Amino acid sequence: MRHRFRGFTLVELLVVIAIIGILVSLLLPAIQAAREAARRSQCVNNLKQLGLGTHNYHDTHKVLFYGWKVEATGQRHRRDCWYHRILPFVEQAAYWDEYEADNTEYVHQIGVALAGRPVPMFMCPSDPSGPAVGGGGSNNGFQGNYAVCGGGGTGTTTINMNTVATENGGMFGTSIPGIPRTLAACLDGTANTLLGSEGIIRGKTDPMTPAAWGELGGYWGGAPHGSFAFSSAEPPNTTVPDRVYQCKSTTWPNAPCENGNAGGLSGRWCFARSYHPGGVNAVLCDGAVRFVTNSVDRTVFRNAGNREDGNVLGDW
Repeated sequence: MRHRFRGFTLVELLVVIAIIGILVSLLLPAIQAAREAARRSQCVNNLKQLGLGTHNYHDTHKVLFYGWKVEATGQRHRRDCWYHRILPFVEQAAYWDEYEADNTEYVHQIGVALAGRPVPMFMCPSDPSGPAVGGGGSNNGFQGNYAVCGGGGTGTTTINMNTVATENGGMFGTSIPGIPRTLAACLDGTANTLLGSEGIIRGKTDPMTPAAWGELGGYWGGAPHGSFAFSSAEPPNTTVPDRVYQCKSTTWPNAPCENGNAGGLSGRWCFARSYHPGGVNAVLCDGAVRFVTNSVDRTVFRNAGNREDGNVLGDW
């Protein structure tokens, strides 16, 4: 009797491999989409914590924190910004105690052991550069993804995007002695005014290599150069370049940047940007978080960044 040997022929094996390849190619986008959905959800949660921490700060001190502190001779922690003020209200009280015990004159002169410590709540998980350092001074400082809103400009003909101007329309700017800002200053309504959003970090950067000044999220020294805030004068992920003192990169994908100092350019600003497909997450002054698409009307987004322009937003 002849014995038949059961098995695959070469053609059958190739067909099976092809089918598996097709299934994998169909599943991978779904897996990537699920992962991005999880990352975006974490980003939303981070911004919710930012909103809650802001309200807790306001309830405690009866005023909002400043965007960045105007410098004065003899101060310690010069160039301190909102990031340092909110730390004890986002479960970072122990870290804040360490910071407050330090007596360094400038925050960008504080060593990497303290200033370079990453705080996960300030990192968008969709940005591959986090945790990163940069955005100010000796480049020792942790650079995060989140910034408060500096406004969209108060001009009616020429829009001023400069977030380090004394007044640019938003809820956050320089510390103005004797004029603390409260939520009552949000005359357009807390549900209609931007509190904060996110930006893109242009690379990790070696902490021993001095680099950028003023890129968004550069909390440790870059605040006077615009790192503390984003401008709502342009919609999310705009092709208009950020203009900072010194860029980590001027050719980073989807995050154009101009070297304001080297180019002799006036004004300093950063725009809301992210790696989330189609837009950015943003938190409003009432603590609500929403996804703002890249296609949002430019004027509407600008108005959302201003606290008392009296303009009706409509659907956005």
